[in-house]
Amino acid sequence: MKYSILGLSLMSALTAVAIASTGAIKNVDDEASLIAAFTAANSNSGISTITFKHNATIQLTAPVIYTGTQPLKLVGNKTTIDGSAAGSFTLDGNLTAITSDGTLVFNTSANIDISNLTVANSATRGIVINVPGDADGEDISVNLYKVDILNSALYGLHIDDNADEFDDGTAGSAIGVDLRITRSSFIGNGTGAIDFDGIRVDERDEGDINATIISSQINGNGGDGIELDEAGNGGVYGTMVRVSMNGNGFYNETDLDDGFDIDEADAGGIEFSLVNVTVNDNKDEGLDFDEAGEGTAEVKLRRVSAQNNADEAIKIDEEDEGNIEITLSRVSVTGSGDDGIQFTELGEGKIEGKLIKITTSNNAKYGIKMEQWVFEDEASPAEEAGEVEIKKVILSGNGSGDEIATNNVTLK
Repeated sequence: MKYSILGLSLMSALTAVAIASTGAIKNVDDEASLIAAFTAANSNSGISTITFKHNATIQLTAPVIYTGTQPLKLVGNKTTIDGSAAGSFTLDGNLTAITSDGTLVFNTSANIDISNLTVANSATRGIVINVPGDADGEDISVNLYKVDILNSALYGLHIDDNADEFDDGTAGSAIGVDLRITRSSFIGNGTGAIDFDGIRVDERDEGDINATIISSQINGNGGDGIELDEAGNGGVYGTMVRVSMNGNGFYNETDLDDGFDIDEADAGGIEFSLVNVTVNDNKDEGLDFDEAGEGTAEVKLRRVSAQNNADEAIKIDEEDEGNIEITLSRVSVTGSGDDGIQFTELGEGKIEGKLIKITTSNNAKYGIKMEQWVFEDEASPAEEAGEVEIKKVILSGNGSGDEIATNNVTLK
């Protein structure tokens, strides 16, 4: 018996809704069954899980959108979703992409859990979570396990808690973002327009960004490999372990991007630890942490390798009230296009911490530079000097010499 495409879609939808009485929709294996599953979950808060067939390939012709209020789990079973025909974007006069599309879109403040799924070749963004502006209560939790987002034209993963279309301002929801990524990859995204990253989190107004990334690859993205952008009342906190962020930032030749970029503004600070991490061959900074407003930038690096980044390999800037607090051990920096390691404290605050077993070599300028100012280029120090403990630090072949460059920072 032959059926029309519409008839098949309706049959798939009816099947999915029937199975959904158990709280789980199973055997999703094509566009019709995926749309039906999302449609059912949008209207039935008892549906908490959507399970794909093993090793399915799903070609989408439009974005699939979740608008439910209940936590939702996608069990991918090694399915690949191809978004090459799902959605579109336009460019404004500044060649900035404008779109609300993505391959998988979640318009919700409910927790999202995705496992064993590949999203490939998205015409716009791969996976998008739009946090409603009126969201309150518990932070949204986004958990990705064995998720690969490959070759999106714009963002690979975008978690958006910003009311402004162009990510300006401080308007957003009253909740924060908890992001956990394990054994996943974000490769080849951000190659369709300027300033689109492998992973991007925009958090505004109240709430923090908490990010934990384990055993993952964030490589070869046109914009930043990962950017965590927080403004308003809240900070950026997190951990990376066994992560590579290599070869990112190449798309916009007039404004190149970083391996890992944290921008934190207003009240709140940065507390981030990186262990067994590589940040190589990025077209701007390797690690670029900027903290402004009331708050301290506290960064811990252990077993970090940063080679051949086009600007500084490791850069931390803190402005206004707050300190730079650093603990670096077993860090190797080679071949940077500027300083290898650069810390700049501007405003009321100090640089404090430890550098242990550090090697910086063959960088274009200084191997290590640490400057502390109340006002930049002030004639004499206006506050007590910072203090950094130095132990087993080796500098060699750096273009501006092999001494640590300091301003109002005491080495001990």
